[in-house]
Amino acid sequence: MRRASVALVVVLGLVCASAASANTLSVTCSPGPSTGGCDQSGAWQTSPVTVTWHVDPVPLTTTGCASQTYTDVAATVSCAVTWAPSGTASISFPLNVETSSPSATAVPDRPPDANGWYNHPVTVTLAGTAFSGIAACTPAQTYGGPATASTSFAGTCTDNAGKTASASFPFRYDATPPTLTVSSQPADGLAAVSWHAGAGPAPLAWVQVARQPGVTGAATSVLYTGLAGSYQDRRVRNGTTYTYTITAADQAGNVTAQTATVKPGARLLSPAAGTRLATPPTLRWTPITKASYYNVQLFRGSKILSAWPTHASFRLARRWRFGGRLHRLAPGRYRWFVWPGYGPQRKAHYGKVLGSATFVIR
Repeated sequence: MRRASVALVVVLGLVCASAASANTLSVTCSPGPSTGGCDQSGAWQTSPVTVTWHVDPVPLTTTGCASQTYTDVAATVSCAVTWAPSGTASISFPLNVETSSPSATAVPDRPPDANGWYNHPVTVTLAGTAFSGIAACTPAQTYGGPATASTSFAGTCTDNAGKTASASFPFRYDATPPTLTVSSQPADGLAAVSWHAGAGPAPLAWVQVARQPGVTGAATSVLYTGLAGSYQDRRVRNGTTYTYTITAADQAGNVTAQTATVKPGARLLSPAAGTRLATPPTLRWTPITKASYYNVQLFRGSKILSAWPTHASFRLARRWRFGGRLHRLAPGRYRWFVWPGYGPQRKAHYGKVLGSATFVIR
């Protein structure tokens, strides 16, 4: 009797083992490894992945075993099953899929300094976004010249799935102040200032003229703002010295300034007293208000020239006729005088002499 009982238990054990070996759970992915199954390393995949679960025989319960296609996902997928009357199985693995594309932007460290222009070094940083996260971007770049009306910084960002995105930041840069040259011209009851301002590549934005002392007792007055090349100030007094500050600014916000000192009044201007010359000079003097002409006289011992120009300048010639004789501008010292004339020249109505000065012909 004992031997028979033992044999029955062994047979039942074999039957149970055979039944348990029939329960199977497996998984396949498409696309997947050439050997079948799924890539369970967690590496990023860049195309949709279809995960299919295989269970045999039909289980009593399942958890998370629905087959599906994944696009953008970073998770652990799993399937757990239970068979009747007993037996369980489960599989889980990381699945990282990115089918979307990353994006990148190039971002400056500050807004432009003026009117869309930078006039100090600017640093541009690349930044990106991606479902898989950004692994690296082109390092930040700093620009500090040369001046240009059009340039850009460009770079890329790479995400953890190995995809790249490009970005660029266009900008304009000019850190050089405008060039500025200033000249002045006194006159009778008038101070004239003129200038030449140059800028580039950022265009000239404005020029301002300020005066010290100012108008009507002010310490300083702004007389003009615009883009002209000269200004005539008639709110002056003869004999008073005025300082004019001419300021030029370009569209990039760069500024430069020059000053000119003017003392209005009637006087001779050039050539300066005692100037030595090799060629005939142009005689210049301050324009006189309401003067319709001038009388210019030239002496070398005695009077050798008298002329009546209508403007406040007269160019000497090398030879001329005066008093029935031919004269020439020979080497030596000369003195010249100027008187303003009013009304018709035939009436010979002259004002006070503006002055006299000498020059030397070498």
